[in-house]
Amino acid sequence: MTLDVSATGMEDFDVLVIGGGASGALVALHLLDHDGLHVALAEPRPAPARGAAYSTPRAEHVLNVNAARMSAFDAAPDDFVAWLRTQPESVGIDAATLAVQFAPRRVYGRYLQARLDGHPSRASLALRSEAVVDLERDGAGFIATLASGAQLHARAVVLAIGNQPAALPGGAQVAGTVDAWDYDAVAAIAADADVAIVGAGLSMVDVLLTLQANGHRGRVLAISRNGLMPLAHAPGTVPQPGGVDALMPLGVRARMRLLRQWAREAVVQGRPWQDALERLRPQVRALWQAWPETERRRFLRHAVRQWDIHRHRIAPGVAAVVDDMQASGRFSLQAGRLFRIEARDVRVGIDWTPRGGAPTSTIVDVVVNATGMEKRLARAPGPLLPALHARGLVAPGPLDLGLATRGDGQLLDANGDVVPGLWTLGATRIGDLWETIAMPELRGQAERVAAGVRQARAVS
Repeated sequence: MTLDVSATGMEDFDVLVIGGGASGALVALHLLDHDGLHVALAEPRPAPARGAAYSTPRAEHVLNVNAARMSAFDAAPDDFVAWLRTQPESVGIDAATLAVQFAPRRVYGRYLQARLDGHPSRASLALRSEAVVDLERDGAGFIATLASGAQLHARAVVLAIGNQPAALPGGAQVAGTVDAWDYDAVAAIAADADVAIVGAGLSMVDVLLTLQANGHRGRVLAISRNGLMPLAHAPGTVPQPGGVDALMPLGVRARMRLLRQWAREAVVQGRPWQDALERLRPQVRALWQAWPETERRRFLRHAVRQWDIHRHRIAPGVAAVVDDMQASGRFSLQAGRLFRIEARDVRVGIDWTPRGGAPTSTIVDVVVNATGMEKRLARAPGPLLPALHARGLVAPGPLDLGLATRGDGQLLDANGDVVPGLWTLGATRIGDLWETIAMPELRGQAERVAAGVRQARAVS
């Protein structure tokens, strides 16, 4: 049945973009490049284009790659650096110097918002400062329900929901726990508080930087299954010569051996080991998709954490802060498994098992959830993805990671069929593409999704 939108008074759009973080803003920008499309962007945060990463107000939270690699557009690789040169904080700094800097993430969010607000067709974009909580098909497209209960109609929808936060082990929610992405809550931690951080990835690094910036004096313990944290970029890193054809037919173990060999060769030649990882940078999708399911599962069991800490590196200055905190005894990282978090008097108790040790308990004032993004549909937070799953409009992606997709981001339903007019990009495509959230991948996906939506609209 097709809804008569005009009879209901419901707002009607050509395209609804759900999620106004970096991925949603980029899709909207490319949709606006073509006149005549009426686009809505639904985002509950006060300002669009920020998302979880770029909404931080903290100056110490910097990008994980230098400015030269952070343009929002493949066709204009110098765009971010060019914009930086127009900003008050960059007065007197030449382009070459700006290009190698790791800019504050809040500045990058300002850049994306400026590009969105400054688009010549900005008037064709309607912002809706609410979350979409449900989406259903009708014969002419989709009906989206907002948190307020209001509804709108769109002929095509793009899910640009970004990274969804994972829950603490066991789903614990007790007083004294805060989320690493709740930047204000982390900043409010008392300087003398004892802190436990669950997780040891990029979110943990954010927490450490804020604690350090605030003059934190209490002890900080991080617990993760592997006890490994992100490594640092090396200045002047460039891709090692050669392609990756030799890696394509190899399984996990053989690829790891060859990568270690390439890293050793780089060091022998007087270059950083990071050059070997840069050699892989443009080919991650092809390398992932070349593996059969058995090898992908082996990678997730045995090698994924090693990949993460070498591939998703941090700025040298950030690494220096973390190293200093660790060397001075203010911060320690332990490998172990957490199995219980509970309130104990006015503090928080953590029951966990160190690697190779016996179960133990640690009492702290604050627990910070830095477990990162939720990758599995069955555990997706919030109402929208569970609602779409219940309606059969989405299905788990390969290896139960993200959502099932095809082509340039068309979503597949519970029967494995393309859902006409429903698209996605970014973190939701991890099962199909693996590398999905870094800006070089995200900006390319956004452009292709927008092109696919326009093409589908033209032939419908």
